[in-house]
Parts: sequence; C-alpha cells; structure tokens
Amino acid sequence: MVVDADGPGLRERKRARTRRAIARAALELFDRQGFQDTTIAQVAEAADVSPRTVSSYFPHKEDLAFPDSEEAFADLDRRLRERPPDESATDALRNWIEAWLSDHAERDQERRMRRAVIARDEGLRAYEHRFMVRIQDALAEAIARDLGVTPRELEPRMAAAATLTVFYLLGEEVEPDADGLAAIDRALLFIGAGIRALRG
Repeated sequence: MVVDADGPGLRERKRARTRRAIARAALELFDRQGFQDTTIAQVAEAADVSPRTVSSYFPHKEDLAFPDSEEAFADLDRRLRERPPDESATDALRNWIEAWLSDHAERDQERRMRRAVIARDEGLRAYEHRFMVRIQDALAEAIARDLGVTPRELEPRMAAAATLTVFYLLGEEVEPDADGLAAIDRALLFIGAGIRALRG
C-alpha cells in the first residue's frame, strides 16, 4: 500500500490555496472589466490553472463572486442550531458576526472590491439574494425556538426579516473594527428588544 507522504492536511492546504488564487484572480478581473465580460478561460489564465480546474472548484461562474458564501452560511446555520439553551438567536448571531469580522479583517480591501463588483451587476445581486433568503429562514427557525413557536408563525418570520433589513440598511457602514461591531450591537439590541416583546 502506497501512502501519500504529503498527507491529507497538506493536500487540503494546497487545494485551499488554489481555490483562493482562483477566487482572487476572478475578483480582480471582475473589478477591472466587469462580471459579464469576464470568461472562465480568462480566470484560468490569470490564476495559472486550466478552465476545467476553475470549474471543478466553482461549478457556476457566479460562485466565483461568492467564494465563501456556502461555508459562511453552513457555519452560521450550525452556530444557530447548536447554541446553548440560554443563548438567544440574536446573541448567537452577534457572536458569529464578531468571529467572522475578526477572521476577515485582513481581507477588507477584497471585501470592498467584491461589494463593488456585486453592486454593479444585477445578476449577482439576484444571486446574493438567494443566500439572504436562506439566512432569513435559518434566523426565523432560531427565533421561533426562542419564542417557543413554529418557524411558520408570523412573529419569527417578521423578526428574521427585520434583522436582515437592518443589516441591509447598515450596508457598507459595517467595518471589521470596533466601530463596525458597535453598529451591529445597536442593530441587534433593537431586534432583540422586539423579540423579547413578542415573547412577553
């Protein structure tokens, strides 16, 4: 039996580096020449890989504009589902956002570039909306648990929608620093008070 000396850890790190390089190359091209005018072949050339490699990491071209969205959603969903009984949905969301901002603080320029690319393309905005709907559903389920009702009730759906609306309004004001976290705290204080009122 032949054992790979690299081990799975090294292989996974190499894959992660390749994936990041492809996503970064795509983002720079999208920013320079637009999403619609950028081809997979151009992304492959810029990342020094084959078009097939690009497609193996990102099956849809839109995925290149949202390279971390699936992972981020899965992490948030898990955080909401596995929170302790004494932690509210809004507290779990706040703690997740703080960790996410900390992890992505060094990628602020990339984040700004991605937001600009998405803002300029209607198709990407629609693609992003699908993720937001999934987040809203996950929040509604978590808030329903806090309220002791089913996620289909009006109250948890209303609270989840209000939460996303607040973050839409914050928009680019949320920065990966103390001021950004303070803005999030104000937003979640507002949402949390509403949920507590519904519980009462």
